[in-house]
Amino acid sequence: MIYNFTYIKRLLQIEPDYFYFIQIIQRKKENPELGSNNRIIRSYNIDSISKYEKNIPEIINLCDMFNARAYIHLNRRRWSTIALECLRHNAELIANGQYEGIKSSLETVIGRNNCETKENKTWILDCDGMDTPSPLMMATIEYECQPLTLDLTKPKCLHTIETKNGCHLITRPFDTQAFHNKYPEIEIHKDNPTILYIP
Repeated sequence: MIYNFTYIKRLLQIEPDYFYFIQIIQRKKENPELGSNNRIIRSYNIDSISKYEKNIPEIINLCDMFNARAYIHLNRRRWSTIALECLRHNAELIANGQYEGIKSSLETVIGRNNCETKENKTWILDCDGMDTPSPLMMATIEYECQPLTLDLTKPKCLHTIETKNGCHLITRPFDTQAFHNKYPEIEIHKDNPTILYIP
């Protein structure tokens, strides 16, 4: 079992108009009977710590019931941006006669619209097979990848989140060339979610 609710709660930055996007996803990998690659069981838009805490029991129950995983996007979404993008997306669907797409339009738009401010944007480095990222890997990010870390109070490597097969290293954006030269096996995700809970 992976339980990251307590740790991730400390990372949440609650501000007006911003929210965190949580999805419970049933994956074909754990559920071979699924007809597609995955199935979204439920989504949550979290704009307060109380709402986050209130939904933990339900998230756990749904994950346990459906053999699913709970994911959270650490890059926040913004309602004012999402609302405008929904109008544009729905108009496009209607113009193309794709009326069925309207029922899932909101989640589609939320999923693909990272509205985080430049200074708060984060990436995920998928470190399979590692309980923690190596000090050498983190030093490469801090001191060999632009922008170089000159102020130790503002590092690029921020947090380590436990996953089923290793960990996610949460970082600020950086120039990836020097990193890829040394660690070509590490995948960098620029707006993917991290693990909240796995049964």
